[in-house]
Amino acid sequence: MKYKFDWNWGRNRASRRLFHANPPALSALQRRLVEDLLATGVATCHVDELFEEQTMWQRISRHIEEFSGGEQVRTLVEKRRQEFEEKKKDVNPGHYIITYYDQSYKPMIDAGNVLLNFGLQPLLVDVVNSYLGLWSKLIYFDMWHTLPLNTETRISSQRWHRDPEDHRKIRTFLYFNQVDSDNGAMEYLVGSHVGGPYEHVFPWADPLEYPYPPDGEVERQIPASQHLVLKGPPGTLIFCDTAGFHRGGTTKTRPRVLATSAYVTPASLHSRRYQIDSTVRNAPWSPAARFAVN
Repeated sequence: MKYKFDWNWGRNRASRRLFHANPPALSALQRRLVEDLLATGVATCHVDELFEEQTMWQRISRHIEEFSGGEQVRTLVEKRRQEFEEKKKDVNPGHYIITYYDQSYKPMIDAGNVLLNFGLQPLLVDVVNSYLGLWSKLIYFDMWHTLPLNTETRISSQRWHRDPEDHRKIRTFLYFNQVDSDNGAMEYLVGSHVGGPYEHVFPWADPLEYPYPPDGEVERQIPASQHLVLKGPPGTLIFCDTAGFHRGGTTKTRPRVLATSAYVTPASLHSRRYQIDSTVRNAPWSPAARFAVN
């Protein structure tokens, strides 16, 4: 009830007013991304198309190279592979993604954090907010190193699902290596987002659950022609409404390395998965970006 009230009359209504009082001036590329999102639930471009200057891409590339190529990840890869081989017949043999931030606590983030600043870039935020029609909240950002595993079995989020955080939301994915069907390219069912022709197939219903439909049922109700594999070279940037049906691809030979951010409406019952320190008070962010982390 709280979620429905905040979505229709409370927090989202106030956020919509802020958006319409401060409408962003979109470039032709940004308008195309928003139109694709509204029509299909997903939109892609290359990061070089969106960002004319290369400083941000260079900074975040160095950051993710240090993470993915570091000793800690190499050690975890070997450990997780061994654990998976021991448990792969279990219902839940373990997670297949190594993250930069420990998922057991909320990390303390300062205003200079590279991933935070990338997620708050106006060129990104304006696309997200224009799709949602309001000022959004940035609740999550991280880097992922997907493990190559010797299995045909789909694990947890490698199965079709809708994200639980919100009725409409955006996840961005920025690839740092070649990603295709052999190393975990995400898959999306076009038109399964709110407003699409398949929004009522196992519809998003509970903001506190993470339901998985019975295997094979989603494919039975949504034709194969709507199945999109989101592959691309390094620098591919994906905007995706993950309240629509999606799943992580399986990877067997090469890792998948990416940075990701998650944006929800203010009505979401899911809070920020990070903390911010006092340095954010003087950060040179736009009003919409500051709203996203407040």
